[in-house]
Amino acid sequence: MADIKEIILRSQIAPVGAPKKQEAQPAKGSTASFDAILRDAEIKVSKHATKRLDTRQIDLAKMDQGQLKSAIETLEKKGARDSLVLMGDLAFIINVPSKTLVTAISKEQMKVQVFTNIDSTILVAPKE
Repeated sequence: MADIKEIILRSQIAPVGAPKKQEAQPAKGSTASFDAILRDAEIKVSKHATKRLDTRQIDLAKMDQGQLKSAIETLEKKGARDSLVLMGDLAFIINVPSKTLVTAISKEQMKVQVFTNIDSTILVAPKE
């Protein structure tokens, strides 16, 4: 039993002074790619979501990524698992525990869409 405790303790210890890997930051005034922003926010994009973003011509680089991150944090605090995030003319299904964007839906597809297997919905007001 003592061996297990020691292994767990050692797995939680990091070397002191180990340099952290720094990712390149975009220059001030430049637009960072949404993928880079999602990486920084630790939000994953599923293969299905990537395909839907392409086929539905949804440009996530134009939207405020801080709003999506904030919405996920709010959902996490409430214990949500699979959530519908409504942001203006777009809808996203997010798996909250894994912070994964499962799919993206544009305004045109929302007209005839049924959302299943979700336990919560959050409305994100557009910034003015």
